[in-house]
Amino acid sequence: MMASHTDVGYAQKGGSDCRDVSPVPLGSKESHDPPTVSGWLRAKSLHSIMNEDKMNEMIV
Repeated sequence: MMASHTDVGYAQKGGSDCRDVSPVPLGSKESHDPPTVSGWLRAKSLHSIMNEDKMNEMIV
């Protein structure tokens, strides 16, 4: 549980960092960022879903 909390904090930090950096190089960065971010989010949600499944199995 603690690990996932740390992951969330890390993800939020990385997100704010990317947002700070993105506005400066608007051309190449903007077209490059969205796919990376969506991929990250997709991986994150997939990971959390798998974790939830494991939790449910342990509870049952």
